[in-house]
Amino acid sequence: MLGEIFRSFKKSSTIKKLTKEYIDYQNKSYSSALGMIDSMTSDKKNKILDKIVELSLNEPNNQQPINKFNITKTKLIKTIEELEDLGCIIFAKGHYVPISAILYPQTLEYIFYKERRNKEDKEKMAKDLISYFEDNKMGNIVEIDYE
Repeated sequence: MLGEIFRSFKKSSTIKKLTKEYIDYQNKSYSSALGMIDSMTSDKKNKILDKIVELSLNEPNNQQPINKFNITKTKLIKTIEELEDLGCIIFAKGHYVPISAILYPQTLEYIFYKERRNKEDKEKMAKDLISYFEDNKMGNIVEIDYE
């Protein structure tokens, strides 16, 4: 149990560090002259994004949803981008929603348990994820049968 607490603390520290770096490079990308993103900034941001996605893919608690829903690196990157496009570019109780949403099994399974084809369904998902973190929820959002 002590090992799990230590692992959780280490994960939280890593998430905060990577999120800060990601936001810093994202802001640099947006503020580049005439909207042109220099390749060095873009490369660094992509490397940080890769680290975030690898953290999600290697998280032991995420393995059930990853396996059940065939979640890949490409799908996770697309999810972060889509959540940002849907307006989730906010912090809720210390969580940058697009990143934290892929790092916890409860939110990861909620994102992937069904395909959302229309904008309204995607916007509802985004609002639900924001609320999940704002309300400091910890339990499942949906019940998934992993057997």
